[in-house]
Amino acid sequence: MKKKTVFFTLLILSSLLAMSAFNAQTSQAAVEPLANLVFKTNGGGVRPDYGLYIAQYLREIGIEVEVKVEEWTVFIGTLLLTRDFDMGIVGLSGGGSTPDMFDCYGEAGSLNMFGIDTVMPYGNDSENYQIDGVTIVDLEQRQQHYYDWQQLMMDKIVPMLPLFAPRSYVATWANTEGYDGRWGIIDSLPYIEYDGLHEGQVSLTEFSIADANWRDLNPLQTDDTSSSFIYGLMAESIVGWSPDLAPLKTALVVDWEQIDEFHFKFTMRDNVFWNPSYNVTGRTASSDPLDPATTPLMEGLKAGEVSDGTNQQVMAKDAVFTYLAWANSIVSESPSYHKWISNCYVDATDPLSFHIEIDGNPATPELDQYVDFWARLPWEIIPEFFLNSSDPTVTYTSGNAECTGIYDGILDTAPWVYYSTSAFGCGKYMLDYYIRSSVTVLQKSPYWMGIGIIDGTAQDLDIETFNVRVIPDISAELAEFKAGKLDLTGLTAFPSDRKQMQADTRFEVQSFLSASFTFLFYNLRRPFVGGVDNFEWLSDVGKEEYTKGVAVRKAMNYAIDRDEINQVIHDGEYLLSHSIIYPFTAYYYYNDIIKYNRDLSAAVEWLAAARYFPEVTDLPLPLFGILAAIGAAAFVALYRKKK
Repeated sequence: MKKKTVFFTLLILSSLLAMSAFNAQTSQAAVEPLANLVFKTNGGGVRPDYGLYIAQYLREIGIEVEVKVEEWTVFIGTLLLTRDFDMGIVGLSGGGSTPDMFDCYGEAGSLNMFGIDTVMPYGNDSENYQIDGVTIVDLEQRQQHYYDWQQLMMDKIVPMLPLFAPRSYVATWANTEGYDGRWGIIDSLPYIEYDGLHEGQVSLTEFSIADANWRDLNPLQTDDTSSSFIYGLMAESIVGWSPDLAPLKTALVVDWEQIDEFHFKFTMRDNVFWNPSYNVTGRTASSDPLDPATTPLMEGLKAGEVSDGTNQQVMAKDAVFTYLAWANSIVSESPSYHKWISNCYVDATDPLSFHIEIDGNPATPELDQYVDFWARLPWEIIPEFFLNSSDPTVTYTSGNAECTGIYDGILDTAPWVYYSTSAFGCGKYMLDYYIRSSVTVLQKSPYWMGIGIIDGTAQDLDIETFNVRVIPDISAELAEFKAGKLDLTGLTAFPSDRKQMQADTRFEVQSFLSASFTFLFYNLRRPFVGGVDNFEWLSDVGKEEYTKGVAVRKAMNYAIDRDEINQVIHDGEYLLSHSIIYPFTAYYYYNDIIKYNRDLSAAVEWLAAARYFPEVTDLPLPLFGILAAIGAAAFVALYRKKK
């Protein structure tokens, strides 16, 4: 009996082994890939990890991906020159001030790593959306226009799979009321007050933060954020600008109208005056309080004119001078940003109104008709009476607009030299004194217009003294904040400390989206993900408006589990992005766009529409083994029972 039992057991096991070998051969044939793709990104972060996850997900739908990591300078050459990749990951940061992002998505864009062109289906439609969008002045119409463009891009072209947008974190003490992290400290200051003293605090009228040394306070010559921050405390924007990147009528400009397609008229607020033109050179902490009667005043280029806080009104001529100066290579570090200005002048009948004419003629390639001029309007205003001359010399801007009074050598005149270290504006604060590598101190201005930009309501300043301490090391800055010597600090680089402070009632931690986002991009020039398949239309019912290349890219997008990547790598704290523009561009970012959440059924459906059918076994090999083992055990048990 035992011999028969052993015989039947061996027979079943032999059959099981033969079946396993057969299934192994069948499975090997089943995983023959639809395509072998090359994924590239740069090292030094989590992007290679993203790539490994993406390769795993795409293998499930029969696509093999080789992940290659390159040093940054090599990777840039790969993106823009050699283009020897099928897909990759890149991050954009610091931009997004304009929703069209022509540099990325325009055919001639310098960052067009995708290979988008106007020849491919819907490519010309996309480019026209970008060109037309910059001239739409009605904000609701403009918003809908960019919504439609984003939907077109993500549904009919699909150059990418948007991934994540990180958050920035800022901490204040809990006794600080009125601070809004999205608007930032400068715009929040009119609304800030203290509810008692926090640990280490000695005054209810002072606010202290940390920054690096500033270099030059003249905004036309500034190339660092520390200098821009100090000037922003002293100045007011010509046109207001919200955190959602939409223009506001709550700053110096209170209204505008569109005269024609490329001509706009702006009207400014009345009864706003320049702060005194103080010369703060040589001032210290022990100097007498700022007072136009006793503190030296600097003379401007216009016949030696000075400002005492009440005699120089902010007018349209100051706005015109600001824009023309920004566009003039003699005095501006960034004249090319303003090629769109073809003319800028004060209204003939209203000294508080000015006109801007932008270039909208595609036949004039030397002018940039594509730039979103709204994003270049929120400059802080500069004093025409002080920095412009009465010299009749006419020079020209980068957009060929005429400037009168700016001439070669003007930067060497005394007012321009002094303004770099003793700048003044019409804003909330006036420069008091500074000690290099130590501190810059500003005092509230009694001449400020008293309007908060956030809501346009009347406000005063409870914070009388604003201190900017020089602490280049962010760890030392955090230590000073915890000791109560600073009232605000950034926490983005300190996740452990941030989580502790979020649970500590002594602090308030605010988060807001950073001006950056990452995405998986496709090289539309390459076969399988693009190439000639960009021009082959699908025939399946309901999918006739899509091409084979788009179907493949949609399938790949649906196969990737971005939620899982976010949870594993970022603890679920990053925002899942769905569109082609920065999510922090909240006014224009279209959240109701088509979304590519993980959906393997949709991935298989789109692959089938593209006539790709990866072979998948009905029962995977491990399941065959389990079933065979169960059957063998049952047979032996039954045989023994019968005997």
